[in-house]
Amino acid sequence: MLKSRLWLFGLIALLSLTACTQKDTSVTMDASDTQAASSDVSAAAATSTQTLTSKDGKLSIVVDGGFVDVMDSAQDWIDQAQVNNLTLLQHDDDSNITLAVNNLGSIKIKADEYFKNLADSLKNNADISNTKVGIATENRMNYRFSHQQNGSLLNESCVALIGSNNLYSVCASSDSASDAALAATLKTINVQNS
Repeated sequence: MLKSRLWLFGLIALLSLTACTQKDTSVTMDASDTQAASSDVSAAAATSTQTLTSKDGKLSIVVDGGFVDVMDSAQDWIDQAQVNNLTLLQHDDDSNITLAVNNLGSIKIKADEYFKNLADSLKNNADISNTKVGIATENRMNYRFSHQQNGSLLNESCVALIGSNNLYSVCASSDSASDAALAATLKTINVQNS
């Protein structure tokens, strides 16, 4: 089984960030992602439901599967430069899905401007393919893409999320799981505001 390294965090970190006021946040997928994920969710019904919590305690993700913490071996999964922002790193061997959360700090521009800049960066990035960007709301934007990593095609499904005056990048990635399975992993994300 290939340990695919995640690299999107660097793409998001390139954009300017700032503080803004936000409401309590619960993220769900758009209708097309929900329909695509429902078939994979029913297949996973026999597995256990877990609630994964970020190390800062601000973000939780409800998932099905057997995810285990791989934070102690983060350098095997992500670039060393990205370890400092990492607040959750879990992997499920059965589905071969890695789930990573990066706290990118306070946001410095309006949310709609940030999401527009992120969408433009994704669409204009020649290093990625199969890019799909969802419609941004006041505090989140779903997107997915593929890129070559260690000779394999790595698929990533992500949510850029603003909560607790911070910008979070939440990504599920795999070189074998379907887009629908990746999206299902991101179905329920909750952020606490303090």
